[in-house]
Amino acid sequence: MKSNRLIKLALLSFSALSAQHVLAHQTPTVLDNEDYEIEKKLGLDIDCGADASALQKALGKAYSAQLVQLTVTGECAGPLYIQHGRFEIINDAGLSGSIRVKHNQEYQQKAAVLLSSSNVAFKNINIDVPNDMPAVEIKANSLAKFNHVSTNAKSPNDSSFLQFLITDNSTAYFEKMSGNSVGVYGSSFVEFSKRSDQIKLEVYDTSAAQSAQNNHFRSVQVAGNGYFLGDNQSNVNLLMIWSKGAAEINNQSRVGEIMMGGQSHFAAYKESLVAGPYSLWGNVVFELEHSTAYNWKAVDKPYSIIIGNNAHVNGKLYPGWSWTGQAK
Repeated sequence: MKSNRLIKLALLSFSALSAQHVLAHQTPTVLDNEDYEIEKKLGLDIDCGADASALQKALGKAYSAQLVQLTVTGECAGPLYIQHGRFEIINDAGLSGSIRVKHNQEYQQKAAVLLSSSNVAFKNINIDVPNDMPAVEIKANSLAKFNHVSTNAKSPNDSSFLQFLITDNSTAYFEKMSGNSVGVYGSSFVEFSKRSDQIKLEVYDTSAAQSAQNNHFRSVQVAGNGYFLGDNQSNVNLLMIWSKGAAEINNQSRVGEIMMGGQSHFAAYKESLVAGPYSLWGNVVFELEHSTAYNWKAVDKPYSIIIGNNAHVNGKLYPGWSWTGQAK
């Protein structure tokens, strides 16, 4: 009996030691270690003056933090590829940081910065690129925020070239931008929050764009079920609406020239203004709701809907829905 008890004790001891050995060599996980916590924010200084590839290396690492803020000093080499991460890329206090893709070289990546399934904010950064290379492309449900981001991106021979490409169900927010061109494609969304000027914007493929405050656009083009809203004293020099596109201005916003065609829709609301001239092709909807139009010339378009409610047209008030805009 005593020997049997010793054998049982020995087996129990061996089992316990084996279990301790196995647990000691398992890779810790969040569930295994109750003391493990993910940092909310991690701040890192990136000195590209000492190592031009420092930003590329930092973006390629895995971090335990929910948000990684990278403060950049010096000229950082591109192109940059950012996937499955949440970053803030900001300039240093002396504004010495920048992103540069060397000229006279070939790159497989077509944009200087490519975001894929990621969440990235850029602030006070310049992006220097060769001719015909967009500054930033955003795809695969990415989210990006741009605050005072500049670039020299251009194409000497391609008039359709755009500096920022928002694609593939992605979202972007722009603030304090100047002279930039932005394309929105593939069910994506863009908002210009405030203090942006001389923007060229194109919205296609069931995408949408909004100017939330008094931003200024040199041109806006909408097509393919795209939508644009210029709100709260937004200003558009040239508005082009094609192929089932729609655009609206609201709350004291302004449009200069309008070009429309292909079952497109335009409306102005709440004391907004359209200066003209107007070029209308095909069957369109043109609506003035408590708003003003100058330089309007009556058109003969029986299959178009041209209406106004309490509209001021060429200096005359048309009460109710009495304005039709058609030639008698």
